[in-house]
Amino acid sequence: MAAASSFPEDLPPRTQAASSGASWKDRNCPNMRSCWDISLQSYSLHTSDKAILSRHICMILILLVRLCLSILSVVGNAWGSAIVSFVLGSILAVLGFLFIAWCLAKIGEAQGHRRVLGMRVGRWQFDIFLLICAVIHVLMLVGYFFGFTGVKLSSTWTLMWLIIFTAAWVATWVPECPESNV
Repeated sequence: MAAASSFPEDLPPRTQAASSGASWKDRNCPNMRSCWDISLQSYSLHTSDKAILSRHICMILILLVRLCLSILSVVGNAWGSAIVSFVLGSILAVLGFLFIAWCLAKIGEAQGHRRVLGMRVGRWQFDIFLLICAVIHVLMLVGYFFGFTGVKLSSTWTLMWLIIFTAAWVATWVPECPESNV
């Protein structure tokens, strides 16, 4: 005779989200539910709030500097016979621009606080991050004209890309509940 199974005979009903056909991405990547969904309002300069205005200026400055550096890189590759490098560079420049625009929009829209490595990160920290990124990008552009090219520029470019993506990922986390004063 077979041993009694410990598997329940009657299973509870599925939740509404699971039965309504929610995608695997909604279940496995709850913080990344859209593919580069960017609101133009994230970059609007029409605001009376000076903090939001400075945040948007930093975001636009980062995008413009990255665009300039991409164009300089692609044009630099166009002078030789490196057509493949030119084409790939152009495609990667467009994709990189859109990706960084999405990341900066997520950072700019972040509200509330998140707990990162035991520390609370909020709007103020995200604003300081954007300011530091803008300064680094301007230094990269100025440095380009003074010999900061090749591996040095590529390494810094990639490192900034990863840092901006990490901050955007943190910005997509669900904010903590506000602390009670009771």
